[in-house]
Amino acid sequence: MKVESVNQIKVDKLKKVSEEFVANFFFQIFRKMYDTVPKSSLIPESFGEKWFRENLLYEYSKNAVKSDLRDLTDSVYKALGGKVYQKK
Repeated sequence: MKVESVNQIKVDKLKKVSEEFVANFFFQIFRKMYDTVPKSSLIPESFGEKWFRENLLYEYSKNAVKSDLRDLTDSVYKALGGKVYQKK
């Protein structure tokens, strides 16, 4: 069993919240971008297709946060109070 300090637990939670915030922000951006694509009424969109697309866009945003948007996530982390939990 690994024992972590309270400080480390708070740091981990704050980092996770920062990642989720940026992921949700970019999910909204991706969804708005997708909504601008012209759609045809030739094949109607089903509920399952809409559900799948929403989840796919959310997964895209989570992957982008973990790889390409690390700097933005770090900035949000520091803005939320990450400086308080860092070792001096």
